[in-house]
Amino acid sequence: MALDRLEVRVSITKILIALIVVIVPLSIVGLILTANSDKALDTAIGNDFKTVADMYSNEVSQFIRDRVADVNIMAAEPALIDATAAADHNPGAQTGMAASRKVPTDKPSTAVGGGPAEKGIRGSAASELLRRRRELDPRFLHIFATDQSGTVIAASQKQTNLSFAQEPDWQAAYSDGKGVVRIGNILFDEFTKAYYVDINAPIFDPASTRCIGVLTAAVNISGILSRFQQGQIGNGARAELVSDDGSVVSAPNADVFARLKSQAFDAVRDSLGSLQGRQTGSLTTPLRSGPYIIGFADTGLKQHYDNLGWLVIVSQEEHQAAAPMRQVEHFALLMVVLGLLMVTLLCVYYYLHRAQKFSDIEGVLPSDEGRAAAAS
Repeated sequence: MALDRLEVRVSITKILIALIVVIVPLSIVGLILTANSDKALDTAIGNDFKTVADMYSNEVSQFIRDRVADVNIMAAEPALIDATAAADHNPGAQTGMAASRKVPTDKPSTAVGGGPAEKGIRGSAASELLRRRRELDPRFLHIFATDQSGTVIAASQKQTNLSFAQEPDWQAAYSDGKGVVRIGNILFDEFTKAYYVDINAPIFDPASTRCIGVLTAAVNISGILSRFQQGQIGNGARAELVSDDGSVVSAPNADVFARLKSQAFDAVRDSLGSLQGRQTGSLTTPLRSGPYIIGFADTGLKQHYDNLGWLVIVSQEEHQAAAPMRQVEHFALLMVVLGLLMVTLLCVYYYLHRAQKFSDIEGVLPSDEGRAAAAS
């Protein structure tokens, strides 16, 4: 009888109402929080990718700007300016057109290498200056200077051509005597097995501020390109150096001269077209193989060098990038679904048994009068 006093009898209706009031709102809140956390996770990963893209783009931009500064410093050397000015004022100096006829640019000539003109170039003080500069910084593969007619007047090593007057990059750098820095397209040096670009810097006359020649330096950029040829970054992201036409400059398993199309570029190009997209620097977008999280950053080189419209893209498939946290999200979502399922089953049970009679149980239990007589 003592146990009867400890019984707690609760109506199944009250239990069902309590569960509906508690579990259903919590489940709805859980679903909302899970969806928001999923979006927040993608945004956080995108911001991380943008940070990596910014770091890579700053490295590329700083490297190019530093090498341009080095070439400009060399172009301002007094010995080089004097040699260029002397060549321009020499009545016997050849014009670029005449030199190009004497020494064809498409054939190396041993006669030129051993001729008096070449020996005079290689033995000059200006050439000695360029040789020392090249030895001090191995990133310079070769350096040479030309006068305003395009004729070579100093070189760090033997030159097969004595004139560059017909070269588009030289003409762009000389710019009809105005003088601007011009960076050529990426080339490959068979001897050193290195990728390089030619940086063409004008040589100015300090007195007249007129361009009197062009200094050209071949700069090894293999180290910069190799940063993008790694198999993966961190948890599997992929970094690409992409041109503004969508072609891949450097990426894992991509040849520099293959001109492959970046599948993430189209989505990035649309974002670059808006100020908000540039400031955000990341997005989640569906590509051919599924949704991707992408971070991007512009190197900013195009505003000074037309052919260097490079940007960095860091991307990864969304389910791979978010895999470490998705397990927790899936567990939370499973708990929400199970809670709703239990409430649903309880509602079904209640609906099916709401009219059930318990008369057989009432007949077994003693009446209140019988219990009172037994107690007396």
